[in-house]
Amino acid sequence: MIINDTLYITDSLSCKYILVDLDTSQQQVFLPVDNLFGHQTLTKVTASPASHVSAGYKQNDEILSTLVLAFFIIMVIFSREIINVLPAALNSLFSLKNHYKLEEKLALSGQRNVVTAISALYFPVLLTLMNSNYLFDSFELLPQYFLLLCILSLFALWLVRKGIYDLLSWLTKDKNTFKLIERIGYNHMIISVIFSLPAILLRFFWPETDASSILIVLLISILFVFLIYLVRGYQIIISHRYSHFFYILYLCCIELLPIALISNFILSY
Repeated sequence: MIINDTLYITDSLSCKYILVDLDTSQQQVFLPVDNLFGHQTLTKVTASPASHVSAGYKQNDEILSTLVLAFFIIMVIFSREIINVLPAALNSLFSLKNHYKLEEKLALSGQRNVVTAISALYFPVLLTLMNSNYLFDSFELLPQYFLLLCILSLFALWLVRKGIYDLLSWLTKDKNTFKLIERIGYNHMIISVIFSLPAILLRFFWPETDASSILIVLLISILFVFLIYLVRGYQIIISHRYSHFFYILYLCCIELLPIALISNFILSY
């Protein structure tokens, strides 16, 4: 009796099935492989989703390499500004007077603004590198779109804060106080980049470290710098004879509300 049977041969890229005729009246023997591919054998090759995933990962790696290369090129171009600003920013971490000294040097403060812009690009690039595979596997979101979303969110946050600073300066007729707080925020942005290096070193020396652990270390280091920045803002506002109630309003409107709104916007998508 002749019966039809199907054999499947698969690998990571394709799936092939073979239709063969078996004679059940004969004893079961092991035939050579070439006997399976006679003139009556039908084969069909179907593409596997793995090929799509493999192409996606390849494109993902190429984009990540391009992002890292572009960021390092920017750092090399502005290496002189970075070398000059980093020591001054670190010296101002635990001394409010050093913040004032930095602002008094116009050339150094101009270089600081350039380094601040590079620091603002650093965090989106870092988050993209750390979460690129997760974003692609879970949401099929390519790194360039996530990077663009992060940059636009930071730019929107800067515009909102800038607008509120200008509004407060106009209402109080005091430009120096809020301009100084804004510039001190630039210094702490640069300091937060320096404090994030332990998270990068943790991933470099211990590649098996979980991404969530690295993210926790990164958040703790940034939160530490942010708390110092809030203390500096409090010192400046109180020293310019504003009330504690005014500082509470400032804290809610400028420091907490914009971050909460942008975070809610990102998490809603």
